[in-house]
Amino acid sequence: MKKKTIKLLLIFFTISLIGSVLLVIVSSLIFSPQYVFRTIVNGNSDVMDYKVFPERIIPKSSQPYYYKYNLEESLKSMSIDYMYRGERRLKSLEVFLQETNTTSFIIVHNDMVVLEEYFNGYAKDTVNTSFSMAKSIDSLLIGMAIEDGFIKSVNQSIADYISELKGTGMESITIKDLLSMRSNISYEEGNIWFGDDAKTYYMPDLRHLALTHNNLTEKYQGKFHYNNYHPLLLGIILERSTGKSVAEYFEQKIWNKIGAEHNASWSLDSEETRFEKMESGINFNAIDFVKIGSMLLHNGKWNGQHVVNENWIKQSTLSDFPLNRDEYKGSFLENKNIGYKYMWYSTPNNKGGLDFFAMGKYGQFLYMSPENNIVILRTGKSMGNVDSWPDIFREISLQVGKK
Repeated sequence: MKKKTIKLLLIFFTISLIGSVLLVIVSSLIFSPQYVFRTIVNGNSDVMDYKVFPERIIPKSSQPYYYKYNLEESLKSMSIDYMYRGERRLKSLEVFLQETNTTSFIIVHNDMVVLEEYFNGYAKDTVNTSFSMAKSIDSLLIGMAIEDGFIKSVNQSIADYISELKGTGMESITIKDLLSMRSNISYEEGNIWFGDDAKTYYMPDLRHLALTHNNLTEKYQGKFHYNNYHPLLLGIILERSTGKSVAEYFEQKIWNKIGAEHNASWSLDSEETRFEKMESGINFNAIDFVKIGSMLLHNGKWNGQHVVNENWIKQSTLSDFPLNRDEYKGSFLENKNIGYKYMWYSTPNNKGGLDFFAMGKYGQFLYMSPENNIVILRTGKSMGNVDSWPDIFREISLQVGKK
């Protein structure tokens, strides 16, 4: 009986192995060997993925800006009252940040750095990655391209800039639809390398992927649905309208003007196609990225330069409140009292206004509270067992804003 069991197990193992090998071979033929290799070897995304992909360097500013510092040591002992899986927890800010896989945490109040801390092996000169905070930068670049006259309006069809889409169902989609995550382009999560999450992250030719993914659906009915094909299409529009790579345009329009002290980079899909990973790929030193938030609080001006139009900031960052709850039903924002405008999130603060923020996977946040004149940057290796980071940022902004 024992020999028979072993024989059956060997047969089962052999069949499974052959099946797996055939699946990999067929998938490589359907997609590409490089894509399937990436998904197998790298698996889920990681904060160190900027080392996995090729990159385009974004040079530091010719006119670096250096924050003034007014460090408040008392902030480290500030009590953080937060929830995790419905359970209330209370810890000092310093302990909380250490225990939540935070890597950098910066608070700027009245244009001065009042707290700058690094944890879990990170330091001031360590590279951080944006994940989906990059989408908010995509939105800023679209606004700048409109201001520069490269793009006429967010109400234009995307086919005005992507001629391959003329005469297709995609022609009805506007730039606004992409920015607000409300197009009818289908998007399916999961299913290893067959799902759109993996495709839009690991495919070695993201332009081709976006241009050939013309699967439309009626199931969204104009409601919010998170879709990584949207930033890819916006990247193609930016390239074709400006005549520059997205990273080059970002360097000229934002990175140089805000006074970045260090080089940044934008991860690319591959060396062959060299298209920016529009959904996730900006890599930076924390002290520089927080300057984007300061610029936004100054209505688009910073370091003695105009960066972006004030009207675009308001138009792109602030949702209409109270929210239409049905618009977010079934999404990760359902019942969160957080709105999504043009790739920025916003939420009511404690002073009757709206705070707004960029958010990326594993808890990357750039959070602005205009009424409190606060910018907070948090980067991390994970979400860190926290139900809601925006709730924490809102409370910190209120407390620091009183000082």
